[in-house]
Amino acid sequence: MTLASPSSVSPGMQAFTVLIVRGVQSTVDGLAPEVRRAVLAELFRMGADACREHSDGAPCLPYTLRLDVADCRMHVELDPLRTRLSLTGLTRPRPH
Repeated sequence: MTLASPSSVSPGMQAFTVLIVRGVQSTVDGLAPEVRRAVLAELFRMGADACREHSDGAPCLPYTLRLDVADCRMHVELDPLRTRLSLTGLTRPRPH
């Protein structure tokens, strides 16, 4: 599992931890550099957005998102109570 989070947080804001589950890490590592950057950038953008959206501390159940980024299908679980965003699945099209 890869763990990344900001080293400092503004007052009143909670940091979201971005996790890449162990089974998905090898897929991320195998992506072309520009695709990997796009996937990771989207994860951190989503974490920053979630931090702003859920900063009021209102209870919110975990939910799953499926999105396409740089020709990859991403499965992301967002858990606002744990302030955690996890990349749980990543598929990419097979080369022709």
